[in-house]
Amino acid sequence: MTTDSDAQASPRSFTDVLNLLIQASASEDPDNRGEFIEYTNAQIAGEINRVHGPKTITTEYIRRLRKGDIKSPSVNVASLLAHFFQVPLDTFDAIGGEKAERVMAEAQRFVDARRQNLRTNEQDSEPQAVAIMARAARRLSPARQEQAARYVARLEELEAMEGETLVPPSSN
Repeated sequence: MTTDSDAQASPRSFTDVLNLLIQASASEDPDNRGEFIEYTNAQIAGEINRVHGPKTITTEYIRRLRKGDIKSPSVNVASLLAHFFQVPLDTFDAIGGEKAERVMAEAQRFVDARRQNLRTNEQDSEPQAVAIMARAARRLSPARQEQAARYVARLEELEAMEGETLVPPSSN
């Protein structure tokens, strides 16, 4: 049986490290609470090329790294990616050092916490329409928020009245 500490101590592939860093650096989607947007291969390549010069790396090369088609990229490529993710270069070292293990353990904890939070939100979440109305209501002035609350209360009353009239008559 392997424990979490055993998994963290074992060497990771370059692909595993890269994909974990991409997951950990994903930003929350402002339109979909609990959803995260990962960097695309094109975004990673584009930013590296912007900082380090055109044609430094291609989108295709990043794709191949992420899929594991390229097992051992050059130190230069690892350095570019380390700079992009703002992590120490030895984070990509298969053996890794103490600092690399701490970085990867923290990234893994971050991703695991997001997954747990997502599972919790899926179980406890309100319908999407309600979440959209709540976000919209927060942008309203206090007076309009009160007006919206009155509309909702009136809708509740109407729904209750409709429910009363829709009750089938009892048969005698």
